[in-house]
Amino acid sequence: MKKYIPIRIVNVEGAEYLQIMYLPGNVCNYKCSYCFAGSNEGNYQFPKNTDTLVKNFQSLLNQYQTKLGKKFFTIHIGGGEPTLWNGLVEFCSQLKASHNVNFVLITNGSRSLRWWKENGQQFNDVQISCHHEFSNVDHIMQVADLLYGMDIKGGVSMLMDASHWSKCVSIVDKMKTSECNWCIQTKEVVDSAGRGMDVYSQEQLEYLNTSTKRLPDGAHLLKHLHTIKLHESVTMFDDGTVSMAKPNSYINNKWNSFKGWQCDVALESLMIKWDGTIAGSCQEPVFNKLFNILSEDFAHTFTLDADFANITCPRNHCTCQPETHVSKRKIL
Repeated sequence: MKKYIPIRIVNVEGAEYLQIMYLPGNVCNYKCSYCFAGSNEGNYQFPKNTDTLVKNFQSLLNQYQTKLGKKFFTIHIGGGEPTLWNGLVEFCSQLKASHNVNFVLITNGSRSLRWWKENGQQFNDVQISCHHEFSNVDHIMQVADLLYGMDIKGGVSMLMDASHWSKCVSIVDKMKTSECNWCIQTKEVVDSAGRGMDVYSQEQLEYLNTSTKRLPDGAHLLKHLHTIKLHESVTMFDDGTVSMAKPNSYINNKWNSFKGWQCDVALESLMIKWDGTIAGSCQEPVFNKLFNILSEDFAHTFTLDADFANITCPRNHCTCQPETHVSKRKIL
């Protein structure tokens, strides 16, 4: 039987949206064995001058708004562990005051309940990652309960380590006992070279295929309905058929090899890494010049060139779920 393969992917967000993954530092209080290289080494400290950082971000957003018609910005803040950054709350509050920004915080949830009570409202979405080696599951459940009670979108994602599968499944089952129906998801552990799916058994893959293990109740879903996407992108196949793709569709089906494809990552999804350099979310260069968000003169020197969006993918695999859903086309 012939296996149909994707030839085009269209992101469902639309042309008015820009996503930015911002990694302000790689300081973390966990040392997970499966963490991406460099993510918890602590050699990139968090920014000290928040005012300059905010000014530079405003310049970046302004150019995408005026030159490319972007109206809505989603900034995902990861790490390291971003809640250890003293400037985090000020950064979010200042940018919200000047632009239409939704903040998605990616955190291990280890900060105290008091911290979350005082600062949780700064974030539109809090995605807690649960790691079997270090996470205090009872504390994570308390934090998730608190945020759910504050009507903040989010939930907990369990990183499913194939070599500690039973332990991970038992944690998922324990989280389901919470009386607050925050979202519970499972995520694959895939390394930065695109390997990893082959370590899972068929039974494990079937468990992962349904990544959402619990949905919030109807009232909570209704409140956040405008932010919920049932599918991430539209997939067009070589036989002319079309399908809606879920978050894990491309990685689970091993459709994530896009080398040589033309990709719109520069238009849809940026990454600003620990050292401040700006690239596509896949970390490939997207501008004709290297720009750094931490630079004192960034606001005066940053500009969008007309040909910056024409990116040809040089990678063998797309290894992160959001990047797989960026609009792209196979060159036939």
